Amino acid sequence: MNIKFRLGKTVYLIIIFVLIIGLLLSVLNSNYMLSFLPNGGILDIHTDEENVKKLTEETIRNLETEEYLLIYNDKNSYSVFLKDNIIRTLDYMKKETDVVTLDNVPVSFDKYKNIIIAFEEIGQLNHLSVLEAYVAEGGKVFFAIRPEINGSLENLYRKLGIYEIGEFINPDGMELTSNVLVKSDHLVMKKEEIAENSSLSVGLEDRCTIYAKSIDQIPLLWDVSYREGKFMVFNGSILGTKENRGLISGALSMLNETYIYPVMNMKITYIDDFPAPVPEGRNEQIYDEYQRDIPSFYRDIWWPDMLKMAAKYDVKYTGLVIQTYDDKITPPYKTKEQQRNNFIQYGRELLKMGGEIGIHGYNHQSLTVNTKAVKDLGYNAWKNQKDMEGALNTTEDYMKELFPNYDMKTYVPPSNRIDEVGKAALHNAIPSINTISSLYLTDDIEYTTVQEFEKAGVFLHLPRITSGYHYTNKMEWIIANGVTSLGVFSHFIHPDDVLDEQRSSNKKWSELGKEYDQLLHHTYTNYPWLQSMVAKEASNKLANYLAADIYIKEKDNRVFITIDRFAGEMNFLFRTKKKIADIENCEIQKIDKDVYLVKAEQETIEIGLGN
Repeated sequence: MNIKFRLGKTVYLIIIFVLIIGLLLSVLNSNYMLSFLPNGGILDIHTDEENVKKLTEETIRNLETEEYLLIYNDKNSYSVFLKDNIIRTLDYMKKETDVVTLDNVPVSFDKYKNIIIAFEEIGQLNHLSVLEAYVAEGGKVFFAIRPEINGSLENLYRKLGIYEIGEFINPDGMELTSNVLVKSDHLVMKKEEIAENSSLSVGLEDRCTIYAKSIDQIPLLWDVSYREGKFMVFNGSILGTKENRGLISGALSMLNETYIYPVMNMKITYIDDFPAPVPEGRNEQIYDEYQRDIPSFYRDIWWPDMLKMAAKYDVKYTGLVIQTYDDKITPPYKTKEQQRNNFIQYGRELLKMGGEIGIHGYNHQSLTVNTKAVKDLGYNAWKNQKDMEGALNTTEDYMKELFPNYDMKTYVPPSNRIDEVGKAALHNAIPSINTISSLYLTDDIEYTTVQEFEKAGVFLHLPRITSGYHYTNKMEWIIANGVTSLGVFSHFIHPDDVLDEQRSSNKKWSELGKEYDQLLHHTYTNYPWLQSMVAKEASNKLANYLAADIYIKEKDNRVFITIDRFAGEMNFLFRTKKKIADIENCEIQKIDKDVYLVKAEQETIEIGLGN
């Protein structure tokens, strides 16, 4: 019996519908669609010079500003080091500061809001009686390093709230007894977690307010009223390091009845070496835990976890591309196609989640012609600038092929090393790149590129402050200092940290992932006001921040702020025990006890205070 099978019209319609849907999905997931998205779907934010509010010269002449005096000993190397760190901190806070040596101390201090002592030899200050009179009449003095034990200190120490004084000691760690670092009250740092700290063994009078002490109960930061003014003392020697700049900002804000300074307000997270060639083969620890080889682990476990945490904690990733891990430093440079799909998949998903694709390099050879600069890494130094440019062009061409119309803006130097030849090659090869992101904190290696948040030649420097998946007290400390001094969280990780026993501390991804989740949770919970953004957005915001000048005046329980070169938004940290009575041209959000985030909406703002 012959049976003929016939397809009905409904079946044909279903087949056609499935084919159309498949075609549409194919097109939507293609690089062709990416060509219609400006920069992969992320709009660049450029300063519109026409909308920048510039004050007239006459207006600026009539504005008042707060002035600070910093005194240091130019014959003492640590005093010079401490002075430099404090000045950089004050520069970020946009405070006008006169910096003088012990030989050039002015005879009058009346015009200064605060005086900062950055030396320990108090006996060498010829105007000690003038300093005391300045405080008695309402001035405020911050000793940024513990003073020497000598006759001059004996004459002064009771005014500093000290009733008993002993020898120099190395105290046991530090415990914050206040929120001198924003959202860090009661944070405890063990002795081995902070730099070696030389302190005085002292007993304080009850009238002192203690903001930090050692674990073994040595007072480390306190202030005390003296007639109409106030002294503050940091009983230590660690304020010369960058990681402790938040203590400087926080101490000054505690010393004053009201205190306000601008911050950048940005949260940036980098993934170095991503997208990049994924190692083939099997990692036994990963296979034991997930029954997957390395490529499958990244695709099915690591990257989905990273995306979930990004969504949960408001994080945008800036990925930095590596095209190959060979050590080739001479042409020709070839494109290896075997991992093309990985680049497309991870790059597309990075852009889809609001992220950014930047450049780490053609390979992981640092852009330097100095063989000494990479000897310890086992890298090769480049022969010349032309060869560097050829390698960079190869990577740019490849990324343009995969992501048409996408201009890369951010560069992270491999192993955080790049010299002037490398910078010139980068600028010539990929002119769209305007930002270099290296390290903010020094790693004590001679050739590491350590940066500040600044404009340097044709590039903006947007350094990364913290790194890794681990969540520790030390990490929390550095984050708190970065947020308090700069209003910045800037963190980076490497995908292959999971594969490295040393960098992972031999922990499984289930453990590292949990710690990374805790790290992001801590930042999101304690600093929810930080604005999440990718590096190129942060660079534009940094440029606006650097260009602006701030004028602050306090009078009759009101704070007046005027901003020159206002680009539409400026953020401030404001500390006061007084109540906020009224505000003009700004928004205020309480972010900690007696601490507020102020968002200026116009170039002039006012804050009225109650009792």
